[in-house]
Order: sequence, then structure tokens, then C-alpha cells
Amino acid sequence: MNVIIRRKLKDMRVHLSDKLIRGSVAKVKQQSFGDDEVVGLRIFIFPGGQKTFYYCYTDNKTKKRHKEKLGNFPSINCVQARNRAKVIAVKVMEGVSASQIKREVKKEPTVNELFAEYEKQRLKSPQYKPATIKKWKTCQRVWIGKNTKDPIIKTMFAKSKIDVGSLKLSQVNMDNLKELHGLIGSKTTNNANSVIQMFSVVFGYAIEKKYISRNPVEFKKADFYEQKENNKYLTREQIEMVLNYALKYDERSESPKLNLDYYKSKNLKPVSCAIICNALLGGHRYRDEGAKVRWKQVSFHQSTLSLDDSKVGQRTYKIGPRNLKFLKAIKSEYLRGDSPFWYPHDIRREYIFPSYNFGKINNIGKVNDKPYVNCIKATWRTILKRLNIDYLPPYNMRHSFLTDALSKTKNLKMVKEIAGHRKISTTERYARVLGEDVTDALELIDKQEVAAPKVIKFSK
Repeated sequence: MNVIIRRKLKDMRVHLSDKLIRGSVAKVKQQSFGDDEVVGLRIFIFPGGQKTFYYCYTDNKTKKRHKEKLGNFPSINCVQARNRAKVIAVKVMEGVSASQIKREVKKEPTVNELFAEYEKQRLKSPQYKPATIKKWKTCQRVWIGKNTKDPIIKTMFAKSKIDVGSLKLSQVNMDNLKELHGLIGSKTTNNANSVIQMFSVVFGYAIEKKYISRNPVEFKKADFYEQKENNKYLTREQIEMVLNYALKYDERSESPKLNLDYYKSKNLKPVSCAIICNALLGGHRYRDEGAKVRWKQVSFHQSTLSLDDSKVGQRTYKIGPRNLKFLKAIKSEYLRGDSPFWYPHDIRREYIFPSYNFGKINNIGKVNDKPYVNCIKATWRTILKRLNIDYLPPYNMRHSFLTDALSKTKNLKMVKEIAGHRKISTTERYARVLGEDVTDALELIDKQEVAAPKVIKFSK
């Protein structure tokens, strides 16, 4: 008498892992393994070598068996396959028909398609500033669309097999987002945080459009990389060294004029040097509040600089005596026909720091469309090297000015106004750099003077 032993279905399942699938080969006919964690998830292994994940289920209404393709291994791994299977399992439990599930999976946009739609519909001025739009597009192209020429990033993607951009919206979850965040963070932590914030915004848009019902981005503060501040700055002595090297007046002139022969003898670009001097004399952001500024924004009579679109919105700043003298020297360049600051026949005449390369084709074959000097890194690096000063990024010129201002005045509120900060907590970073007691300083500033003011000695 033959006894038929029936094995329970759960005993026929295995715990699917990438290692198990990688070592499995179908020699004669296809074979499949069911997952013991997500019921219905199976990996089909074909004689030709292809390995495909499917989610197998029974339609609650018709009682027919169906299977939905999830993706090929190793394009997606076991974790990703489980996550995709769970999404369909929820729909099956909710009573969604098999045909409807197939239509939804087919119709549902991918992450790349959603970002493209958001870029077309929402990523525009004035909601976003040009610099933000540029950064957004770059991050989307490189880290989500995987479109980059950088060999290091290409290798990173090839090794990891991460491709969040090709996923359907319902397939995106915290697991694959954290995986992407970690991958990007191994190259640049700032971009890693930015990409996740972009995901949060774009998926909020997807909810608004009713593509999905919930936002999968559930990052907490602890999940993000800590934003490390670059607190390097030039000392007062180093600031003066740079100014003495980069700013030379013509001593033969009674009114302030630049000594163009000096810059020629030192093989320095006068306009780039001028942007550096402007940043160290005024403390403003060297590009957006410096290089891009037009003459109409400067009032010599009132000694003010008006910015229509600074980082903190519209602002009017007072111009200090040294900076005012410097700007007058540049203005006097209009009297010289061969001056690198004077271009009377095109839009460059409106800018304080005009670009010689405007309208020319650059080394990558594109026409330079910026009438102002956009990059000063080469000149900045040259000056620091010649003065034996350790390199620090150009934006740290602003940090240097504000740190020096706080060191001299001991007045956080005054430095806050000079810097154009919205909150005094932003200005406090310069006190932390100096190791000064912020609390005592604030109390001194806010205290009503009844007697002679107390002098606080800050520890350096």
C-alpha cells in the first residue's frame, strides 16, 4: 500500500536571500521557490539563467490564480521584491480585482516620471530661485536618473544595483530610500540630505494629484547626516594681507583709482581681485550679493547697497568707508577706454564686475551667458598660495569678515544686521567659532544701562 505524504505549503517555502538565489541554477526545467516571510512571493529560475520575482495570489472574487511580475534578479534584490509584493498584497486584501491591480501597476508613474512632471509643473520661479532650480535638476539627473559622467558615481551605482528612479511610486518605501540616502552619503552628505528632502516634496505633490495616498518619506532628524559647518576663517592679519595684495590704488591719483599696471605685473585678473576685495570689505556673499550686483543697486550718496533678491529677500545694507572708497575706484574706471571694468556697448556696462568672457564659447562648447564674473576660485587660490595661507573656500570670506566683526564689536545684534541674518541664532555660530560666551554677550546687549557698561572678556 503506497502512502502519499502531503507536505504542508509552509514547509515548502524557504527564506529567500540574494545568496540563495545567486547560487541557484535550473538545469533542465524551470523551478521556483516561495518566500517564508511574504506569502505569495516566489522566485522563478529558468534554464537560460534568467531569475524573476513574481507575486502569486488568488483573486478574492473570481478565485482565479494570478501572478504579477515584480522584476528580474539582480536588478532588484530580495528586500525590494518583498516590498513590492507587500504593496500588491495590501491591494488583494482590500478586494481590488486582479485586472485593476494590473492596470494600476501599468498606469502608475515611475519616480523619474514623477520628478519630470514636478519639474515641468512646479519647479519654476518665483517659487524657486535659479540656484535652487539648478541644484534640484543636477541632483535629480545624477542621483535619481543615474545620468552622470562621473566614473566614481557610475561605479557606485554599478556595485549597489540601486535604481530608485525606475521604481513605481507604490514601490518606494523607507528601505529603498535609506539605501539611496546611504549611497549618496558615501560621496556627499549634503546632496544625500537634499535628495531625500526633494523626495518628500515630490511625493507630497503625488498625493495632491492622487497618484498615491501616503508619503513614503518618513525620515526623522536623526536619520539625516549632520550638517557640518566649515568654520575656517581668515584672521584679521590674514584679511589685511589679502587686501594689501589684491587691492592696489594708483597713488598718483587724487581720487581713488585702481593701479592696473600692478595687476598686470602680478599676472592677476583685476575684476576677480575686485570681487574678493568687495567680499572682504563688505562681508556679503561673494557671488549673489557681490559679483551679480549692478551699479543701480549702489547709492554713493546714501552709502547703501540694495539687494532685490538676496538669500533673505529684499535688503538694504550700509556700505562702510573702505568699501565705499573701493567702489568709487571701480566707478572711475569708466574714464579709461581700455579698462577691464568698462564695456559701454552691451549689458556688461550695468554690472560692477563685468565678465571678459561674456558671449564667448567656453571650453565645453557652451556660450557664456553671464555678463558678470561667475567664478573667482583660480584667482582666490593663487592669492592664498602666494601669501602662504592655507586654502579655504571662497564663501568663507564672508565668515572671515563676520567673525572679525564680532571679535571687534562683541555685539551680536549689530553683526546680525550687518550680515542680514533673520535670526540671531544664525549669527551665534560666529561666537561659537571664537569660543565666546554667547549667553553673557546677549545679556549685556539686552541689558538696560543703569551704570557704566560691563566689559566681558571672551576666552579665545
